[in-house]
Order: sequence, then structure tokens, then C-alpha cells
Amino acid sequence: MLNERKLVIDFLTAKGVIDSHRLETVLAEQEKTGEGIILLLTRAGAVTDGALDELIIEELGWEYNPLPDRLMPELSLLDPDFARRHRLLPLEQKDDVLVLGIDTPLNFLSLNYFSHVMGKRLAGRLIRAEELDPLLNKYFPAPSSEMMVKAAAEADAPVIRLVNQLITDANQRRASDIHIEPMRDSIRIRYRIDGMLREFQSPEKNIQPTLISRIKLLAGMDLSEKRLPQDGRIRTGFDSKELDLRISTLPAQYGESVVMRILDRRILRVEDLGFSLDQLNVFKRLTTTPHGIILVTGPTGSGKSTSLYAVLQGIDRAEKKILTVEDPVEYQMEGINQVQVKPNIGLSFARVLRSMLRQAPDVIMVGEIRDLETAHIAIQSALTGHLIFSTLHTNDAASAITRLVDMGIKPYLVAATLRAVLAQRLIRMLCPACRQPYPAPRDEAKILAVSPDTVLYRAVGCPECSQTGYRGRTGIFEFLVIDDDIRGLAHRHEPASLIRESARKKGMMTLREHARNKVLQGLTTVQELVRITQSDVVDGPVPEE
Repeated sequence: MLNERKLVIDFLTAKGVIDSHRLETVLAEQEKTGEGIILLLTRAGAVTDGALDELIIEELGWEYNPLPDRLMPELSLLDPDFARRHRLLPLEQKDDVLVLGIDTPLNFLSLNYFSHVMGKRLAGRLIRAEELDPLLNKYFPAPSSEMMVKAAAEADAPVIRLVNQLITDANQRRASDIHIEPMRDSIRIRYRIDGMLREFQSPEKNIQPTLISRIKLLAGMDLSEKRLPQDGRIRTGFDSKELDLRISTLPAQYGESVVMRILDRRILRVEDLGFSLDQLNVFKRLTTTPHGIILVTGPTGSGKSTSLYAVLQGIDRAEKKILTVEDPVEYQMEGINQVQVKPNIGLSFARVLRSMLRQAPDVIMVGEIRDLETAHIAIQSALTGHLIFSTLHTNDAASAITRLVDMGIKPYLVAATLRAVLAQRLIRMLCPACRQPYPAPRDEAKILAVSPDTVLYRAVGCPECSQTGYRGRTGIFEFLVIDDDIRGLAHRHEPASLIRESARKKGMMTLREHARNKVLQGLTTVQELVRITQSDVVDGPVPEE
């Protein structure tokens, strides 16, 4: 199965029909609009009607086929609307295979999908458009205006309607992910809402192949490839706004598992992330430093990218040259040059970062420091006067220092370049419409180190929060500033526990302590504090009443 976008781009560039500058312009436009690559190329004047088809046919060595002497009479095997929309004509039946006449080579990309939708084995035969048009008009004439109005009021194909409904429903429920998981005798549909997976009504098992093929088709994936993982992207509209979905498929025991990640295209301000006032003031001051490295750490899904984009949003992009290297580019920002890594062609974080230095940037954002080479180039960039933002997978702020050393960076280089480390998590916030006050019992008072009967708030559940008791999430942070004392500890390669202890003596608030403050403010619950900061929960003394 061919990939339409890759096919078109490869052919046009190989034939010299389109130059690299125009291609970049068209691809950038497709990233913004989500429109088809052929439509955009035609609009840009790179190709004309029919020219691309002829180019592909010539390149692949295909030939147009003559029409058979007698067309098969069983036209009822093909839905008229489906035939008109996709320009398909049944030519003949060979054993259990229905042969369809197709006038564009790119429609062969969809044969596998058509087969799933129709429940038939299909084959395609290339015929010329001037021969296909009169036959389509004869056997599948366009409906009258009255029939068109009636057809528009009817539901579309069930699987198309189901995919649309899944995206719409998930967006209305504020879900960040849609999980489609094939089981032995069923398909499990789950949404991740405020970081928690919730199961919803699932479709019948028998539509599994069609459902997954429809999603893969929309995401520009190879429909015939079911043995390897694939990644794709869907852009669609909902309620007058654009939705951007990242699609991932993974071969599993009972079929391909699909995750559709719904990206919120809004970029938050640093003030909206959830910092305490002291943290916010220090963080904003450090993000204006002329050079050095600032790291954001935490597990997957802890909001690291959101924090970095919020920082970039606050930098004066008119006076500063900002470059990013990401995998993938999650948010598109005006005034910033963003590069997506492509490991399959050798475009790695390290290679892009090395080339970026020749672009004379002021600020560089590296999506993630994954290996020694990337870490080393980031260190060298900071030493030569650049401000570097990046992420690292560690559980707390102090561990980022030892992690860099463990990767192979010399301790004195870490001490010389690192300016701050921000460890973070996302914690669910209580629904303001239904939260309920209650006096703290002794066990919760002990966890919070407060007097019994201190007023706390519990989750209840109402229609506003889909009966969960929570609505939205906010960040909790552990902000380690690299001062002279911490720099000395890093230079001597002291353990993370000693660095953490020193920072706490200077007033660093831990993740648990920040979560505790939000519990006492009535923003979240003790249960959330324990769930999110389990490894950091230490029983504290109960103050005297």
C-alpha cells in the first residue's frame, strides 16, 4: 500500500516539478489547514489537473486498461452514493473478487479501506476518466435536489459516524486521549479525563477492522501494514474550532490498539501553570537569564511540554531568535522556528541541535535530552552563550543533576551550565460546583500535619464534572535553583539526596508540600495528594490543638 503524501512528494521532487522552497511552503500550509496535499499543490500551481496522475502512472509503469466488452449487471453490489463519491465502477466479478474501475492511481490507496467498508474482496483496474464519466452518469446518476436534501439529512456510514462521535464526545468531556483497545470478544473504548482513564460504551467487535481502518485512513497511515506500529495525525473541526489529533497504532494480540491524543492548541501563560507566588517570581526571573540550561523533569504526561511552551510564549520573539527541536512538534507558535526530528532519515535531536548553533539563536528549546550526544551539545551551547530549555525523565529536581553525570557529562560542566531544575506533576482540581467541606479526620490531619477538624474539601460529583468530583488539573512543582552551594555539591558529584536536603534547608518546596498547600486552599483533596506524591509522603507530627 502506497502512502499518498510520500508518493506525491517523492515523485514531484524527483522529477524536478517542484523545488524545495515551494514544497516547504506547501507542507507548512498543510500543517496549518490539514487540507489534502494534491489540492494544495494544485492551488499553488505546482501541478495541473491530470498531470500528477500521468506522472505517477509513468513512474510506476502502469497502463490504462480497456473497458471489458460487457459490464457486470450486478450494480446493486455498490452503493450509488459511495460509487459517485469515490469514482468507482464495478466491471466484473472474478471468483469472489469484485473488480472496480478506477480513474486515478491515488484511489488505489483506499482499496483496502473500501474492502473493509463493503465487506468484499476488491481489485482495481485503471481506466481513463473520459471513459469512466459517462458510465458513472449512466449507472449511478446524481440524485435530484429533493433526493440530495433527503440524503443530507440521513446519517452517514456507521463507522464514519462512530469515529466522528468518538472525537466529538471525547472533546466535550475534556478528554486528552481516546484509547481503542481490541479485546478477545469486544472492543474497549476509554477516555483519559483529567489524567484518569474512564471506560465508555463500546461498539460491537465485528466492526473492529473497519473502525481502525477508518482512523488510519484519516491519519494518512498505511492501511495494509498491521504488523508494525505507526504514527499519524488528524486535523478536524469541532464547534467552530480546530482539533489536532496525534494517532498511534500498536499491534496487539487481538488486533491493532489505537490511541488518539487530542492536543489542546491553547498555550498557557506561565502565570496559569499553578506556581506559588514565590516560585513564579523566581522562575520568571531565571527564564530571562542570558545563557545556561533550565530543565523540566517528570514522568510522561506530567505537563513538561506545556510548561516549556508557556515559557517560550512569554519571551519577546521580536527581539530574540528562538529555535526548537521536538518529537513531535505539538504546538505551532508564531515567530519561532520549530524543527521536528525524523530518526528514519538520520535527523536526530543531536544533529538538529548541532546545526541550530549555526543559525545564531538566542534561545533553544530541546524537546528531550535522551542521550549523551544531545546532552553534550546542550552543555556546549550553554557555555557559548545560549539559553537552553529542555526536559529530562527524573522523579525529582535533584536527581536531574546526578542523571546528567550518569549519562557521561563531567560534574564540573553540569555545575557550570545548569541554572535551575523544575520537577512537576499534574494534580486534579476539585469541581467548584459540587465540592463539599468537611472536618479533617485524624489520619488526614496527620498526613497534612494540621490540627484535626481543619476544614478540607472532598469530591462529590455532579453533571458539571461528569460525576467525578474533579474538573481540570493544575501543576505542583519542586523548583531547584542552582546557587553556589548547590553548584559546589554538583561539582563534587554528591548524591541527589544531599543536594535535595541542602535545597530544602534554603526553602525549596517539595512536590508533596506544594500539593499540601493546594489541599489546604480547597483546590484538591488529600486522596489526590497521596496518589500523585506517594513516594514523597512522610508522616508528619500532628500539631497541638
